[in-house]
Amino acid sequence: MQNKASGLILLFILGAIWGSSFLLMKLGIEPVKGLKTLTHFQVAGLRMLIAALVMLPFAIKALPLLGTKNAPYFLVVGLCGNFIPSYLFTFAGTELSSGFCGILNSFTPIFTVIVGLLAFKNKIHWVQLIGIAVGSIGIFCLVTSGGELTIDNRPIHIGSILLATLLYGISVNTIRYKLSHVKPLDVTSLGLLCILPFAFMSFFYTDTASAISTKPFGYSALGYVFILGSIGTAVSNIYFNRLIKLTSAIFASSVTYLIPIFAMLFGFILNEHVSMLQLISMAILLFGVFLVNFHELVLKSIRNKNR
Repeated sequence: MQNKASGLILLFILGAIWGSSFLLMKLGIEPVKGLKTLTHFQVAGLRMLIAALVMLPFAIKALPLLGTKNAPYFLVVGLCGNFIPSYLFTFAGTELSSGFCGILNSFTPIFTVIVGLLAFKNKIHWVQLIGIAVGSIGIFCLVTSGGELTIDNRPIHIGSILLATLLYGISVNTIRYKLSHVKPLDVTSLGLLCILPFAFMSFFYTDTASAISTKPFGYSALGYVFILGSIGTAVSNIYFNRLIKLTSAIFASSVTYLIPIFAMLFGFILNEHVSMLQLISMAILLFGVFLVNFHELVLKSIRNKNR
């Protein structure tokens, strides 16, 4: 009972942390409305650099694992689970609202199932297939729902998030099928260690240090990105691993449903608005994600009704 209570608290904390990430990305770029300080490229690179440095002490302890045959898989986790999606999400956030980004992020479990089927021959249930179809309908409705988020003027930004969620699916399956014997903390820290050189190159190539020190509100932007990298990436991964140990993978995955809620709540700080049609489309997408994630509960409910 105590584990469940602790797990529930952690669940809401993670939902709030990851839901606020989209707001922090925007504030890193534009700490004061109308005044851009950092580029989306600089914010993404700085975020990864901070996250990798925060996790460096844990990575040093687990360093011998990079001398094994598992080394390439840590790189896959670092690139697909953190580095590349960081750039894709920050780019998308330049045009899409925080709530919208949070909803599209919910497509991750669907891609996780698809990648598991295609790359690792994982079995897929007919309920999950329905969930994938429903989720796809939700995505289509979202991008054609009118207003500022039409498919005509935002396809590349929407596509960047979908690509990021596909990469998340690759990372999750790599952990599940290739690194299941490795401690979650070691997977996270070594994955970030693998992308540390890329993060350093990005930091110097984009002249991020100069932008922080010379542009107005540069240190405010740094503060927002520091919170994003240290808490939104590094610390949150530690707590997510803790949540899985306290409860279960299914329970932990339900954070997917809290992220969009918190993302929209934080989005209101920036006066972001969502239409009713977009809300309905989001509900369709989340229902599809629910079917993919909790198909066993759906089947159990159907069996109980048929008795």
